[in-house]
Amino acid sequence: MKAKAIRDLTQLREPDFYANVAEGLGLIVANVDRLREAAIVLANSEHYHGSRILNTIAEEEAAKFLILVDAVRCPKQPGERLSNQLGRFNDHLPKGLYAKACNYRPGTLGELQHYLNIDRDEFHLDGPNDCDWIFRNEIIQSREGQFYVDYVGRDDGHSWSDPALLSTYLGPSPEPASVSMSRTLFKVGLSTAEAIATVADVWRSFPLDFETPWSRIRDMNYRTLQLLEERGQLVEEPSDVVDVLR
Repeated sequence: MKAKAIRDLTQLREPDFYANVAEGLGLIVANVDRLREAAIVLANSEHYHGSRILNTIAEEEAAKFLILVDAVRCPKQPGERLSNQLGRFNDHLPKGLYAKACNYRPGTLGELQHYLNIDRDEFHLDGPNDCDWIFRNEIIQSREGQFYVDYVGRDDGHSWSDPALLSTYLGPSPEPASVSMSRTLFKVGLSTAEAIATVADVWRSFPLDFETPWSRIRDMNYRTLQLLEERGQLVEEPSDVVDVLR
């Protein structure tokens, strides 16, 4: 058995690639929904620590859905590009970056890249003079700070971190944006191999660069939905569901 073999998808022919991705997307959404339901039950019982852990896992799992969608949109050449994209599927930092990107409203892809580059660094400087203290990557620290007790070293000494205190202070957590986005994409039709192939048809030939404005991306999203509808692959949903994709 070979775990975390996601890169092996690159070895499949197109029809098999689309079919396997569609199956994976469905399993991911089902798992996300189970995790969110359990998180809500715990939050309603004021078990906030367990609730926030499950909510964070649901957020990461939903990010895997978006990583797979981008793998479908990824051009086939150069060959290592698709492999690199699939490699993000099991890496906590890329999943965290995808989840965080769902909350941004950039004007261009360049702006989005700028925001994500800030969140990508292993360490960053901050303080009154912008260089007083060294902090861990915020995404990794936030994740592990909720999950684990740790013995932390700082300039002024050492102390234990207690995730239960943080969770109690923050209380229940709302549904992550990555969860809403992945569920919506699945509901409108990204659940079949045929629909996945349509997404590839639209996006693989579309030139993207740092100057591409958000309005152009929005137009491409509309074009994708239109083509899905023309091909009978779009699932009709209420307007408030579709609004998530705009």
